[in-house]
Amino acid sequence: MSVKKHNTKSGRTNKAEISDDKRRFQRVSVLWSGEYADDQGADQQCVIFDISVNGVRAKFDQALAIGTQFVLKIAGGVQLMTEVVWSKGQTVGLRFNDNPDKLASIMAGVLPRKCLEFV
Repeated sequence: MSVKKHNTKSGRTNKAEISDDKRRFQRVSVLWSGEYADDQGADQQCVIFDISVNGVRAKFDQALAIGTQFVLKIAGGVQLMTEVVWSKGQTVGLRFNDNPDKLASIMAGVLPRKCLEFV
């Protein structure tokens, strides 16, 4: 992933644009519901916006701290251990804890072929 910084009129850098052309794992846009258990064990819902064999971008009802780990339930009853790696309000990036090769075989039925092939 490459990051391009943009300067404001004052000359200060205030924004970063992330370019997906360097991603190792191809993402696909989706609109899926997900489910997870919160700290008290209650089931909570989330919306998944994109997915790869390495993780997802999702929106939750509450902000989640970086480093938080939980089992995410997604399409077809697939349950994956995840960790919050970035957070912007209620939208977070989750990384799957299993290796991408294993996840490619698990998700072969739900992800396009381009997402299952990686360097």
